[in-house]
Amino acid sequence: MKFFIKFISLFLFVLFFNNLNAEEKIAYVDMNFLLNSSEAGKSITDQLTAVHKKNISNIKIIEDELKKNESDLLKQKNVISEEEFNKKIFVLRNKAKDYQKLRKESNEDLNKKRTEFQSGLINIIHPILANYASENSISIIFQKRNIIIGKTELDITSDILNILNKKYKKIDIN
Repeated sequence: MKFFIKFISLFLFVLFFNNLNAEEKIAYVDMNFLLNSSEAGKSITDQLTAVHKKNISNIKIIEDELKKNESDLLKQKNVISEEEFNKKIFVLRNKAKDYQKLRKESNEDLNKKRTEFQSGLINIIHPILANYASENSISIIFQKRNIIIGKTELDITSDILNILNKKYKKIDIN
């Protein structure tokens, strides 16, 4: 009887702990690197930089005009009446407020576009990751920023970057 109990115990032990040896494949990917270093990501960055430079030049023109108007007004301070001077100051302040509003809207619009196109690029990357995981029997893919320590063999960033660069060379933001 003791032999039978030992045999059953050993059988159950092997049966239950055998499942613990099942190996799940995991990997991690650096999404920030993909967003910044892929050809599509670089094209988005270049296009957004061009839009930003254009906005800055337009804003600079308005700023220079405001400064010129201010200096002209200060030169006229002693020539025109105080009432006329105050009216012109009021108009100039309103123009300055409009300038600041335009500048703020321009920055917000640029940040909105940046976020929108980065999310679009992430949406492009997700199916690539899913397909790669399926082809290579990977159960879980983590983001690198959430990994404290990991084997470099588990990093699939360069593989995903190569696939992404082959499929998407450029993404137009306009």
